[in-house]
Amino acid sequence: MEISLAVLLALMAYRMYTLARLRPFRSTSAFTPASVELAAASFPAAEATRDAYQRVTAGQSRKRVRANDLVTQLHIFSSIQLTDVRHHGLTLRDAAPTLKSLAVAYFYGAACGLAFGHVKEREKILEAAIKVIQHALDIGDIVIEQMLSDLTTSSSLLHCYRNGLEGAEHWQQHRFVPETQSLYASLTANALL
Repeated sequence: MEISLAVLLALMAYRMYTLARLRPFRSTSAFTPASVELAAASFPAAEATRDAYQRVTAGQSRKRVRANDLVTQLHIFSSIQLTDVRHHGLTLRDAAPTLKSLAVAYFYGAACGLAFGHVKEREKILEAAIKVIQHALDIGDIVIEQMLSDLTTSSSLLHCYRNGLEGAEHWQQHRFVPETQSLYASLTANALL
């Protein structure tokens, strides 16, 4: 046991020695306030910010949103809506399957609303939306697939889908959801609570 520890210690000392010879230590005194100011002046982020501001003010920039950003927006949107529902005293994780199916329709509509206009990323966003919905409502793969396949069979489900779609589009532009398009309003309008 002691021999293996001694071998490991010797190996570590050898690696430290070879690394020190390959990359010599630089003194921190080389960084003076003047060199920091010069580095900050030539920092590419400042130029990029200035260029972005000029594009926005010139009206030339159409912000390209990546699929990951849209999934993040869906996480935020669903968290806001679930918090609102909890503030009204309703816990969807323990709710009846019919109530969960209304919530699934709402969140799927929200995902479609956020993905609208992003054709290339749409499939990835909708796959991620299913994962977000599964996590938020504690639903299995088979159950959520069944709920989504039954989406067009009920006017209540379509109403929740439409409210989710319109609510997400409104939230994306104004950062709030009108009360009539919230998840809680959709659930109370379409289910007996």
